[in-house]
Amino acid sequence: LNWWHADRYCEQRFAQLLFEPQDSERASFSKLLQSQHIRGSVWLNERDGVLHKPKRRRDHIVPVLVFRDKTDTKYVKVLSDFPALPAVTACAHLQWDSRTQDVATVFSYAVPAFMNEFQLRGFVDEEGFVRFALIVQGHHSPYLPVFRADGRWHHFCVTWQRDNGTWAVYADGKRRAAASGLCGPAAPQPIHGQGTFIIGQDQDSLGGTFRKKESFSGNITDLHVWQRVLSAEQIETVRSCWVVEQDLVFGWSLGAMEVESTVQEVATRFLCPGSFVFEVGSSGLSYTSCVQSLPFICGYRKDAYWQLKKAHLGSSHSLVSRVNALAQRTVIPESIFTSDVQDMNLSVALGALDVVATVLREGETPVLEPSGLLAVLQLLKQVSDVEVQEGEELEMLEQLSQYYMEVTELILEEQNVETWSSVSQVIRGPMAVVEFCDRMVSHLAPLLTAGRTKVTIQHGNVGLHRVLVKSMWFGYGS
Repeated sequence: LNWWHADRYCEQRFAQLLFEPQDSERASFSKLLQSQHIRGSVWLNERDGVLHKPKRRRDHIVPVLVFRDKTDTKYVKVLSDFPALPAVTACAHLQWDSRTQDVATVFSYAVPAFMNEFQLRGFVDEEGFVRFALIVQGHHSPYLPVFRADGRWHHFCVTWQRDNGTWAVYADGKRRAAASGLCGPAAPQPIHGQGTFIIGQDQDSLGGTFRKKESFSGNITDLHVWQRVLSAEQIETVRSCWVVEQDLVFGWSLGAMEVESTVQEVATRFLCPGSFVFEVGSSGLSYTSCVQSLPFICGYRKDAYWQLKKAHLGSSHSLVSRVNALAQRTVIPESIFTSDVQDMNLSVALGALDVVATVLREGETPVLEPSGLLAVLQLLKQVSDVEVQEGEELEMLEQLSQYYMEVTELILEEQNVETWSSVSQVIRGPMAVVEFCDRMVSHLAPLLTAGRTKVTIQHGNVGLHRVLVKSMWFGYGS
């Protein structure tokens, strides 16, 4: 799998991706892997110490445009022809000049009929965050915080599609904001083609009439534009300095731009995101992009492994068999070690939680056995990782969150205290469930609208109360 999928695969089995073996253990470790017919590169988890070895990181040398100070003269014009865009993604690396709190225009795309056809603007707020707003055909998203104004390089992507005017902002690989409705009340139009794309200035007339107060100040590189919405994984690929060629409208190249004479051009070396791999055979380490599909190994701490083993061997599998019989399919695999945890969509997750809630609710024995608790926790982990697709049924999302809280409440009942203690090395107590709930909350943003600013999801003693979309780091608060 790629690095992120491998990491998640291990996490869902209460394990972790393999850590780098000690220097003295590498040769014997390499022999062990070869005895299991494992060859080539194997993914490694990153300890903090490993991150401080930049010489192994993949270098990516790119031309950077330097917009020193805000002016009404510095601009860069993209020379590509833009088609009509029913969907669009724009990504770049930038360093934000935080000396001013004025609004700065990262890029503006104008067409004869409309100056504010597609634009990205930002400013530094009082708490030291850069807030972005996307403008499409004159419709303005709210300004939302995306990364710290810390003077470092940050990677961002913005996406928009005509259907429902759905948009999103990603920064440094994470989705920071998303919503729909960024379009006119009539039938939504694509972004019109054959326009003028300017980096660093807001166009008040086609290709000109710039204002110093709205200009960009800082450094920008690696700007790319696609005529579709890239997936979260493709955005991570782009952040790792690998270009997604399909549907690319503009790729970063000084030859494809008209650069105003006072805009400086410098070359910068990027250390691209990636991860370390263990080379079976040579026993060495190397570094590669996270998007590669490579073999990986899930490692357990010994005490956690023995607790899992004990829970599995001493299990009657009654919860698992009742859930699977009621669902007439494998909702919960019998073995945590060999189970094939599948990627879930919203409807599969909803069906699985419905069945588990029913079995827990009507259980003949009120106390959960350790294997049953671990199986339910594994499912809750999976569901909290479900990616909610744009335009999915809001009723389904609300129902999912209700079942999620019900299952959570049922496993946190007082009679299960000893069961939790018996798996304390595997999962560090009920606070782990709070983390799952927090991940789950991030999916509930589509339930909130201008008319519905808070949601309460309660079951018994457990609930998510006043789930607010706040101007916070992830665009929500819980």
